Amino acid sequence: MKKQLGKAAAVAAGLLLTMQAFGADTIGASGGDPDAAALHALWNAYEHAVATKDAPALLRMYVSADAPVMGGFAPRSYALVTAANKQPVPRTLLITAKEDVAGEVKLPPDQIENLDIHSDGEVGSISFDYRAKVGHGRIVWTTVLTNDGWKIASVVYSINLPAADRAGTAG
Repeated sequence: MKKQLGKAAAVAAGLLLTMQAFGADTIGASGGDPDAAALHALWNAYEHAVATKDAPALLRMYVSADAPVMGGFAPRSYALVTAANKQPVPRTLLITAKEDVAGEVKLPPDQIENLDIHSDGEVGSISFDYRAKVGHGRIVWTTVLTNDGWKIASVVYSINLPAADRAGTAG
């Protein structure tokens, strides 16, 4: 019996450390805050849908297929892109949730760190750092509580290109 309790405590401690390492709001998620728990469930569903490349499930997480998804180049990454194109290019990239989902299922899942979830009961945010072959940065979802539960209303993200990192010009 003692051995089982010790094993259970070790598993619980491991889970807690894992959640803290990824920046999860452990107090909100486990402290009886139903909104934080629901936003964690939205996050988990998103991660699962990306892993299984389930585009329809991803799209259902948005308030609308037309929800905005906007990326912004970090200054030195933007300079690199402009130089490569030999002309000014848009500093931001705006697409819809539908377009983003189509691209999301084609790429391998990102590495995620520093998950941060907040809510006042009606609106919320989920933010996290990402790292992928195409770049790294921070993603912020604004969320809203709808009659169908929490949904993503918009997404903004930063773009830091690996070539800028290799050139020592990340930023």
